Amino acid sequence: MKSIIALAAIEVFVWVALLGVTYVIAKGAFAINLGTTTLTERIATQAARVSASAVLVLVWLFAWKRVADYYLSRMLSRQQSTA
Repeated sequence: MKSIIALAAIEVFVWVALLGVTYVIAKGAFAINLGTTTLTERIATQAARVSASAVLVLVWLFAWKRVADYYLSRMLSRQQSTA
């Protein structure tokens, strides 16, 4: 039963973090405006938006990986101690 609760907690954490990152991307990354008068400014604006979004998604993925690795190592150590 404890493992189901732990897995559910990981799932809730991942979804809440995903929603949070999506919100930050929608409000923060799309607010980046380096100008729209020239082609260079438009390209720089879009590149900055994509870069900021990519960094946020990578942070989310690394956080998810750390939580999953921690859970896996904890479950494996518990399994070895009971065997």
